[in-house]
Amino acid sequence: MTGSSAGPAAPRRGEAGRHAARDRARRYLHDLAPALDAITAEVGRGSGGIALRLTEAGIRKPRGGTIWTSADVRKLQRRLAAERRG
Repeated sequence: MTGSSAGPAAPRRGEAGRHAARDRARRYLHDLAPALDAITAEVGRGSGGIALRLTEAGIRKPRGGTIWTSADVRKLQRRLAAERRG
């Protein structure tokens, strides 16, 4: 017999890496959320002010960078809002 198997389908090539990256991103966002909420409470929702505070605090970006930009913060805010919605 060919083409049938008793177990679940094997993951597609590269799928495990994508799942791992997604999980790391979610963990990072979850870990950063309290600091981001505290900074937002202090300086407001303006992405420039938040970026400055994250940089001053030495909080690393997801890939290890140390200088935050307002664009970085806006992306982070969008992802965090999406995670909190659903």
